[in-house]
Amino acid sequence: MDKAANIVKAIYTAINHRDVPGAVALIDDQCCYEDLNFSATFMGKTAVEGLFTESCSSVPADLQFVIDDLAGDEWAVGVTWHVELNGMPFPNGRGVSFYRVSPQSGKLIYGRDCVEPPLKPGKAAFAIIRWVTPLVRYWLGRSRRH
Repeated sequence: MDKAANIVKAIYTAINHRDVPGAVALIDDQCCYEDLNFSATFMGKTAVEGLFTESCSSVPADLQFVIDDLAGDEWAVGVTWHVELNGMPFPNGRGVSFYRVSPQSGKLIYGRDCVEPPLKPGKAAFAIIRWVTPLVRYWLGRSRRH
């Protein structure tokens, strides 16, 4: 786990110091980065740099990512994390991420971030899924026919 874990820890440290060039230096040119807060995937190092730049310039300097747990192997790790503001846990500021490092470049080739939602639907989520499922089936069926 050392290679992937060290790369991910270094990226978090760079982001926490608002050192975008330092973080981007650890990103592979062909990186695919999915932040589930966004509808589009960030494809390539330049797109990931844009995400990191906007993220770092949009939040206060004392908002920091803290790794809670990290598990995986040499080339891939899963991370649970939370955000702190001035050393205090930020409300609804938890997340889970998965990262993969390229054996060829030794840099981050894939990332996916899933952030805790600000609104928690609880059991209502099951009702929403039941309500939406027929619509999804209909639209998926239509797209297969075309």
